[in-house]
Amino acid sequence: MKFTSIASKGAKELLRDRRGLVMILVFPLFFMLVFGFAFGGMGQSNQPHDIAVINQDQGATLPNGETLNLGNNFTQVLKDVKYQDSDVNIFQVNETDINQADSLLKQRTVDAAVIMPENFTESILSSASGGTSTTTVTIRGDTGYIGFGVSQGILVGILGQYQDDLLVGIQSQLTGTTVQKTPQPIESQVESIPGTETFTNFDFLAPGMIVFAILLLATTVAAGLTREVEKGTLARLKLSNMRSFDYLFGNLIPWSAIAAAQVLILLIVAVIIGFHWQGGLNSLFLAIVVGLIGGIASVSLGMIIASFVRNERQAANLGTIITVPTSFLVGAFFQLPQVVIANFGGQSFQIYDILPWTHVLNALRTTLTFGGGWNDIAYQVGWAVILTIILFLIGVVLFSRNRLRAEN
Repeated sequence: MKFTSIASKGAKELLRDRRGLVMILVFPLFFMLVFGFAFGGMGQSNQPHDIAVINQDQGATLPNGETLNLGNNFTQVLKDVKYQDSDVNIFQVNETDINQADSLLKQRTVDAAVIMPENFTESILSSASGGTSTTTVTIRGDTGYIGFGVSQGILVGILGQYQDDLLVGIQSQLTGTTVQKTPQPIESQVESIPGTETFTNFDFLAPGMIVFAILLLATTVAAGLTREVEKGTLARLKLSNMRSFDYLFGNLIPWSAIAAAQVLILLIVAVIIGFHWQGGLNSLFLAIVVGLIGGIASVSLGMIIASFVRNERQAANLGTIITVPTSFLVGAFFQLPQVVIANFGGQSFQIYDILPWTHVLNALRTTLTFGGGWNDIAYQVGWAVILTIILFLIGVVLFSRNRLRAEN
């Protein structure tokens, strides 16, 4: 029957094109792993939210002489509270001070920090006795971070329930009765870490979109280099005694300029649609420099891809299967769980930091979103430069060996 012959032919073609078959099978598998790792909790439906707790409560003395510290009590409540119908804790509590909490917040090791003031216990006791004293619990963090938004909403709900239950218990203990209407002594306020006061989710996402665009250059570069091989352009250029360095460095310059232009164009568009750009012209200059470094890294990746593909179609497919997942791995769209493998100069080095675009993204966020200067991004830029140089050298060696020398 004819359809069996056609099916046989199609199967043989798929099996012959092993690289294309691998791309088809691996691409969705990789996405499943990345999203499962980021959001799936590795098999758990509920995951604890990491928070920092700063208990400044001085406590108070009850009429019977007993000392009470409700700050410690509320901290224990946060440690013990669990998801409904589950044994999983809602929070993973890290008791610390304000300075360390800010550091954890900026590194996104914790989603939020809860600060209980010195008069926490005193104000609650006063209110339970009929007074009007109030205390303010501060929930501190990066208000543009989705993890903070989720944790802050849960914390407000738990704080409200804790207040209601606590007042009833204290009134009963102090007076033997409960008052129907009692002033609410505990208020909550959201406080942004410096530089995030007007943040939205887009302020965190916009630099990631810039890095994503820069990464996509690798696919275009790989397809362009492969096209020149297919059409014989590379062979004709070699007749002019062109060196490998001339060819590859010559291609590097215009494509890197494109990356710098992308930073400028995408930033303008982002500002128009609501991005809160900070730092002024100095941050713009730094961002363009960082974009150039990211562009060189992407061109280098394009060289590596072009070294292994047979035609332009394979270059486009392989470029996509590499660059799109890489953009997720560097944190362009969402924050991945921390996987620290080492520490350098007081800075944690995660597994994702072996990719230069991770440092490019961190530098762009620091300067464009937080308004940081050169001193704030020097560490990230240093790593980006080192990793980009390594990637470029690998690209030069592979392309020269597999494409240029093979044509001799």
